[in-house]
Amino acid sequence: MGRIRNLTLVVVLIWGCLMTGESLAVVVKQMNLEDVVTSSRYIFAGRCAGSEIRHDAETGRQVVFVKFTVAQMIKGEEVDEITFKMSRVAVDMGNVPTFARGEEVILFLYGKSDVGFTSPVGLAQGTFSVLSSSTGEKVVVNGNNNSSLLQGIDTTKYAKRTTGPSFLAALDRVAPHQSGPIDYQTFITLVEGMVDTK
Repeated sequence: MGRIRNLTLVVVLIWGCLMTGESLAVVVKQMNLEDVVTSSRYIFAGRCAGSEIRHDAETGRQVVFVKFTVAQMIKGEEVDEITFKMSRVAVDMGNVPTFARGEEVILFLYGKSDVGFTSPVGLAQGTFSVLSSSTGEKVVVNGNNNSSLLQGIDTTKYAKRTTGPSFLAALDRVAPHQSGPIDYQTFITLVEGMVDTK
């Protein structure tokens, strides 16, 4: 009788751990812009052409396919369109960013897994919405309101390079930045300069 009780307890504990694991929020390490750039396989500016849930023959599961029209490829092979797939479970749980048709972004993506899945680097940290400021200028902001995005960046390695005056000027402009939107072109200049050093 004691063995049955112990077995039941073990089964209940395992089931509870599995259920708890599924219901916990995802904890993501805080990343600065250098971390996000370095961790990315693809970086592009573009507009969402749509997303849909459909059967994936490779995994045998329902997944979310997201398609983007690329305006500017910053890192990765030059293409006009990018389609990638994300876990439907992660999307349904709110653990990865979602995209609406027509939404303009600068997106930092991990490389694809063995079965073709990817997601934005650092989740919300690698997803930058392109918005208009109150003065009508284009700005970018990620899901963390760009919090700590520029902290801890080793500026000396960029200063030693021949990155050109525009990169160094952009770096100086944003050096005191703590959070909130960043000018679109300044951001692009910073990212391009960081990609060039890799």
